[in-house]
Amino acid sequence: MFAIGTVERDTGISRDTLRIWERRYGFPTPGRNNKGERVYSAEQIQRLQRIRRLLDQGFRPGKVVPLEDEALNKLANTLHDLLLSPTDMDPTHIRLIDLASSGDIPALNAALEQLLAQEGLSSFVLDTFAPLTKAVGELWAAGRLQIFEEHILTRHLVRFLDVAMSRVGHPPGNPEVLLGTLPGEPHALGLLMAEALLINSGRATLNLGTDVPLDEIVTAAERSGVSTVALSFSGCYTRNTIRDDLEELAERLPRAVRIWIGGDGVRRLRRLPPSVEIMSLESI
Repeated sequence: MFAIGTVERDTGISRDTLRIWERRYGFPTPGRNNKGERVYSAEQIQRLQRIRRLLDQGFRPGKVVPLEDEALNKLANTLHDLLLSPTDMDPTHIRLIDLASSGDIPALNAALEQLLAQEGLSSFVLDTFAPLTKAVGELWAAGRLQIFEEHILTRHLVRFLDVAMSRVGHPPGNPEVLLGTLPGEPHALGLLMAEALLINSGRATLNLGTDVPLDEIVTAAERSGVSTVALSFSGCYTRNTIRDDLEELAERLPRAVRIWIGGDGVRRLRRLPPSVEIMSLESI
């Protein structure tokens, strides 16, 4: 049996989300250890990994979490047939993924450095980095990439982009854009890509990172005097809470502050507050 922290790490699903699903959908169904803490079986972790793969492709939790194993496997297998095959992929992406899978981090870093030098930061983010992360997600969703392989590549990409931004240098002046994710959203790559594009265009930023309480976002925005709050939502974020969160945030922020939102989790959102705008990386 595995502790909730292990499940969170191995599935990419936050412990808060796991508890919400437990109450709302009756899954997962943890046991309790001798301290009364939640523990989960290997079978539940495997099922959660399949669910996560489907969520990363835009399925809603309410459509997949309650499914019986047979229906869930059928849906996952159908998706598997629709996703990228290696022959459909950009050869550069295949090479980078192979380097990460083999654990050859020096060669992976050298290949990324070469691409960055050739393309410049903005083109690197838009033409290499973003498509690569999408391909990794699709391969993982199709079961063609192991979790450890996805973790190695994703963690290195985060570090690499951090270093690339530090070379550009932080633009002078007070921050214009505050970036973060709400509680239950642990994915940082969307934030980093947006931040890299903003910094490269000369706009100062304040990145709070992931899983930031709404109160803290409001306080940080007020104290820093930013004109924009930018939030990222992946496909596994609990979508039916986004609109309520955005409405509360829009109401509590200073009237002049705009809210930018992006990511797979908000692609189909409608009827947003007037101060909220869905942004793509290309539009930054």
